[in-house]
Amino acid sequence: MTRGVHFAITEEQRKKLESQDSDEARINYVQEGIEEEWDEEHLVQTDKAWDAIHRCLSDFPPDTPWFYPMDPEDGAYALPEDHGEYPLKLCVLGGNRIMDDESQYFIRLIPPEAVPDIAAALAPIDEKAMREKYFAHCKGAWPDYGEEDAEYTWAYFTELRDFFARMAGNGRAIIFTASQ
Repeated sequence: MTRGVHFAITEEQRKKLESQDSDEARINYVQEGIEEEWDEEHLVQTDKAWDAIHRCLSDFPPDTPWFYPMDPEDGAYALPEDHGEYPLKLCVLGGNRIMDDESQYFIRLIPPEAVPDIAAALAPIDEKAMREKYFAHCKGAWPDYGEEDAEYTWAYFTELRDFFARMAGNGRAIIFTASQ
């Protein structure tokens, strides 16, 4: 699994991303345009904790290691947008699909009008609540599941929560990116 990053993008960047005519072109635009700029004021990294954060915020079913259809021999899957409630489910993998094929790379877009709702929903989540969600929804997803990973997830969650609070109301869409 690779590292996740949330970028708050301008309207111009959003239009350019959405105008790309293929998954490859969208990935290239993100990597060569948005990522290369690396505007630290408008991004947050969630490292590999993005997966657990998504599972926690979207009340994901346990024992589902995959986010896209897989051969049952490889384990169970659940589509990321099929679980949870607005607005928390949008935070990582619940935004609008930008890619036709997400088996290698995710780009999900959160519209600017949803960002304040997400920030408000994230604000009251404390460590106790996040730990409860972690142990309920991340079981069976990966080998690192456990106490140390729960602490790692909490640390990155706090950074993500702070990012959404800073971005709320600034008019920017947010994209989440990660390669598989």
